[in-house]
Order: sequence, then structure tokens, then C-alpha cells
Amino acid sequence: MKIRKFHRMCAITFSPLFLFSALSGSFLLFRKAGLYSKEVKETAVALHTWELAAPYVGLILALGLLAVTISGIVLFFNKRA
Repeated sequence: MKIRKFHRMCAITFSPLFLFSALSGSFLLFRKAGLYSKEVKETAVALHTWELAAPYVGLILALGLLAVTISGIVLFFNKRA
């Protein structure tokens, strides 16, 4: 499998998880402003750290981000890949 195809498949596969992580992280930026209750804060933290869904999804997400990043760097420096 070529690196470009691998990069595209990883990016398409992991992009919903990256988007969810980014949105939940940006929601957590306002946790000290008093905009929402303590229960909502705890739920948001648990969702962002993937404690509610599955404990190992965060690890899979981190490996996916690493794969997309490394393959993107390889593609950037090797234009013919």
C-alpha cells in the first residue's frame, strides 16, 4: 500500500474521532467560567478522556494521530510518494 493511500485511509477513519476530541476539548475550555453545572463538567471530562465510551479508545486515537502525522510529514518531504 502506498503511503498516500495509507495516509488518506487513516485520516478518513480517524477524522470523526479527532473532531469529537477537538470539540469536547474546546467545550472544556469554559469549565471554570461557571457556564454549566458540576455534573455536566464531569460528564464532559469523562467523554473527552474516553472514560465513558471505552478506556482504550484514547490510546487508539493517539496512535491514529501519530500515524496520520508521520505519514503526512513523509508525504510533505517526499512529493513523489
